[in-house]
Amino acid sequence: MQETLNQIPPEAWPFIDLMFNLTMAAAGIWLGITVFVLWRRHASNLTPVNSAEKSRKAQPDFLKVDHKARAEAIKRGEAFEKELDQRDIAERKAEAKRRKGKVGLLQRLSGIVALVMSLFTIVSIIYGSIFSVTRMGEMMEEYSTTERMVTIIKTHPIAFSICVIVILARIYTYFVKPSHKEG
Repeated sequence: MQETLNQIPPEAWPFIDLMFNLTMAAAGIWLGITVFVLWRRHASNLTPVNSAEKSRKAQPDFLKVDHKARAEAIKRGEAFEKELDQRDIAERKAEAKRRKGKVGLLQRLSGIVALVMSLFTIVSIIYGSIFSVTRMGEMMEEYSTTERMVTIIKTHPIAFSICVIVILARIYTYFVKPSHKEG
């Protein structure tokens, strides 16, 4: 053997070294892949193709339904669903309580003041509308149509301005931005 090794020229040894290392790396990769595939098959409960036997009666396990286990699983699922619903309701109630907080004295007073102000507004609207009809009747007898319009604009400039703005905005949206309804 030593004689054979001595016949190899010294310039070939680096190449031989490189080829040996590549061969060992390829063998290591092959061994690693083989072990990985075997472990994977074992974990997945797979059998190699060459160990399979022919059987016409073979059927997969998922074709056989375990009705008792299925019913138990459905009951567990329904119980879990009810528990989740109860948790959601409790969380919503807790969130509503947290948002609402305790009603303080100032909040109650502000609610009472808002109620009183709204009642005062309703009463003043009713009273004002009754007496404005009387005043409008008198104005109808005294003024012409143009004079009536000018008087209304002079007595109520803010209300007239708001009405004009709303009317112009509505005309603008009607003509410039028409709604396209399909179907």
